[in-house]
Amino acid sequence: MAVVAPANPRATTTETSSGLEIVVPAKKNWLITLFLGLWLCGWAVGVVVVVTHFLSADMPSEVFKFAAVWLVAWMLGGAFALLVFCWSLAGKERIVLSSDRIALKHEIFGWGRTREYELVHVRSLRAAQSPYNPADLRSGFRLLGIGGGSIAFDHGSKTIRFAAGLDEAEAQSLVARLVDRGNIADFAT
Repeated sequence: MAVVAPANPRATTTETSSGLEIVVPAKKNWLITLFLGLWLCGWAVGVVVVVTHFLSADMPSEVFKFAAVWLVAWMLGGAFALLVFCWSLAGKERIVLSSDRIALKHEIFGWGRTREYELVHVRSLRAAQSPYNPADLRSGFRLLGIGGGSIAFDHGSKTIRFAAGLDEAEAQSLVARLVDRGNIADFAT
C-alpha cells in the first residue's frame, strides 16, 4: 500500500520591499501547448504563402480582396494562439500586497499590465472557484489557463478574481496568508 505524499504548492510567497509578493505560474496543459506549437508552424507557412501572393504583380482584385480579409483574420488568430502558447510556457500571475493596495499582474516573460486596487475598497477576500457558464466566452478561456481565479474579492460592484489554476486548499492557504499579513484583516470575511 502506497502512502500519498502531500502536494507541493504551485505559488511562491516572499516578503519584498514592496510588500508580500505571491507568484502563481500558469497552469501547464502540455497537450494544448504542443498542439499550439505545431499549429503555429502551419500558421507561419500560411502567412508566408499569402504574403508571397500579395507581392505578385498579377493578382486579380477579387483574389486580392479575399486574401487581404483572410490575412487579417489569420493574423488575429495567430496572435491569439501565440499569446496562449507563450502564457502556457512562461505566464505568471504576480500579486503584491502592500500596506494600502493590492497589485495584480499577468505577465509573460516579465511583460504585462498591472492593476492596483486600494485596500479601502476591497471587501470579502475569499477562496472561490470561478463558476463555469457555457454562455460566457471567458469560461471557455479557462480551459486554456487564461482568466478566472481561485481567489476573489469584491471591489465596488465588481468581483475581481485572480490566482487561476490553484486548488481550493492552496487558495485558502494564500487567503489566510494575505489576511495574516495584517493590513487587510478588516476587509476579509
